[in-house]
Amino acid sequence: MGEDCKPSIKDNRAFDADFSATRFKKAMRGMGSDEKMIISQLISHSSLQRQEIEETFKKNYGQDLIEALRDELGGHFEETVVALLTSPYDLLTEALHGALKGIGTDESILTEVLCCRSAEEIDSLKVWYEKKFGESLDEALKNDLSGDFQALMRSLVSGGRPSDDETENIPLAKKDAQDLYDAGVGYSSNTDESEFIRILNTKSFSHLRETFRAYDQIAQQPIQDAIEDEFSGDMKTGLLAIVDRVMDPAGFFCKRLHKSMDGPGTDDKTLIRIIVSRSEIDLASIRERYKDLYSQDLVVDVEKDTAGDYGRLLVAIIKGN
Repeated sequence: MGEDCKPSIKDNRAFDADFSATRFKKAMRGMGSDEKMIISQLISHSSLQRQEIEETFKKNYGQDLIEALRDELGGHFEETVVALLTSPYDLLTEALHGALKGIGTDESILTEVLCCRSAEEIDSLKVWYEKKFGESLDEALKNDLSGDFQALMRSLVSGGRPSDDETENIPLAKKDAQDLYDAGVGYSSNTDESEFIRILNTKSFSHLRETFRAYDQIAQQPIQDAIEDEFSGDMKTGLLAIVDRVMDPAGFFCKRLHKSMDGPGTDDKTLIRIIVSRSEIDLASIRERYKDLYSQDLVVDVEKDTAGDYGRLLVAIIKGN
């Protein structure tokens, strides 16, 4: 995702599933639990290795590792531990399902999860969602959303975006930029929302990067300003998220992390989901970009906004192995 993708957690080259399963068992033996050992084992292994540890734990001890940990832990620390032991696509599809099937629709989760994904990732999410919930993701979006935002989200999951191509087609990028200008700022009456959806959802991210640069020259303003002027509500948020993903991939998540901790209270679900789900993709890059944007280390902000083993685990994931 983007040119600079540095994960914080990588495979453990000295991986030994039996040894790690024994460590988890020891951490839960006797009165209380050894949270330091649990954190150490979790952040020193990749997701696939953790899943192998789960299988080994069940084989060796006849217990489900997640259930055993649930019996020992609690609160946001437990939630983060379970998230780390859950496969990445399970974590994301559960977030999508909760956003669609809970009380009201959480459009911010839909935007975060869907607007930043490649075609391959969207395809995997669709397969995983239908297998897990017995309903296609497109049908779930159709039933729960309406209007332009429904069209935007359903178009995103249709799988029409091609993979990034290093070959730049400057003339086509300029044409798409002109089409965006004509559909928005340059349109004589109402904005043509369908044209924005078509271009932003059917072009590769690398092509859109060139398109947005060309738009700056044609309109003498960035595409973000046009979207701010021409759209409102969830549709505006969704389109801006796609632009953020194209122009500043790490910044896309920095803004969401910062928002989850800004002001009174903490949006712990968002904080956990992003830190866990990006840990093996680009969390180290996100940490670097966060400091550029907010003149503060992400670790420091997380430490200020969380406490106890929960905060220590999040910080350990960010620092990595």
